[in-house]
Amino acid sequence: MTDNIKPMDSADDVSEGVNKAREAVQESLGAAREKLSNVGGSISGAREKFTEVRDGLSEGTRERVTQAREGIKHGYDRARKDLDQLSADVNVYVRDNPGRSILIAAGLGFALGFLLRGERRR
Repeated sequence: MTDNIKPMDSADDVSEGVNKAREAVQESLGAAREKLSNVGGSISGAREKFTEVRDGLSEGTRERVTQAREGIKHGYDRARKDLDQLSADVNVYVRDNPGRSILIAAGLGFALGFLLRGERRR
């Protein structure tokens, strides 16, 4: 880079140096504009591709979400019916066997209390 530097003898040399620098800057700007134009075209193409892919995914995704929603709703309805039936069965059993029901509840309460209390501190 130091090879290109030479002492200037007159105002004409300074003017010539400024003109050469201006031309170099303009060439660089032109090249940069061209590259930006190419990038802009690439971005537009990428945006179009993204839109196509997004729209394609949206349709497939909507179908899958709808199927999943229907499956979850069906499972929830079945579980609710089963839980309602279990509740009804427990109510009938408690009415028919009140003594056993109290003993079973006390036994379960004792077992859970024993398991959940942890070690006794001394």
